[in-house]
Amino acid sequence: MTDDKIPQAPYQGLAPIYDYVMRHVDYDEWADYVQSLLERWAPEATQLADLACGTGNISLELRRLGYEMTGVDISGDMLRVANGKAGGDGGIEFVQRDLRELAGLGPFDAAVCMYDSFNYLLQDEDLDDALHSVASIIHPGGIFVFDICTQRNSLRYFRDMRDTEQGPGFSYERHSVYDPDTRLQSNHFEIRFDEGDVLLEETHVQRIYPVAAIAERIAASTFELLDAFDGFTLNKGTEDSDRIHFVLRAQTPEH
Repeated sequence: MTDDKIPQAPYQGLAPIYDYVMRHVDYDEWADYVQSLLERWAPEATQLADLACGTGNISLELRRLGYEMTGVDISGDMLRVANGKAGGDGGIEFVQRDLRELAGLGPFDAAVCMYDSFNYLLQDEDLDDALHSVASIIHPGGIFVFDICTQRNSLRYFRDMRDTEQGPGFSYERHSVYDPDTRLQSNHFEIRFDEGDVLLEETHVQRIYPVAAIAERIAASTFELLDAFDGFTLNKGTEDSDRIHFVLRAQTPEH
């Protein structure tokens, strides 16, 4: 076998095997939790945007719960997988777009951005641009739900984590490193498919923001922060949480 490595954009080489790599995730639980938050603050919502939707797992689960869904992701490779799973359902569509450049979509009753996708926004200005962009596609008074991973999570699970696995027709190695000084977490993948003599490599980088820093960016946006919950609960989210779900409301014009 060759040792030549072919660099890939984030989620390019990973897209065909992403659902296998993430098979431990209970997407039913994620969708049910999102629905519980929407029923609490936006019970009339029917049209949702699932931002940074990846291969569409949460989009499809929310569709099964009865919502009309638009999945949005920057990766065309991930969206090709999502479209293949949608099976021509007219109540769901997938659109390729950067999280910071959503103008022209919607407007939607609510939007969600799950599985620490906001951690891929590496600078404060990226957070500001994303919040502004999301606000532009939600009806006034509509709800936006997103989550982040905390430093506690990164220190526990990703400070120096190595994982090797063999799947159907492929194998991969993952090395995750978290640097508490820079608060950057990198996930490096090397992927080899049984058919073919190449090694694909790609790296994903996230910034693990202090919870207070996220709250500051929300306060500087046009959103109102309704609450921030410890993952999958209605308990207050703190730096001791592994994951925090933020619930925001788009301001009405008089605000």
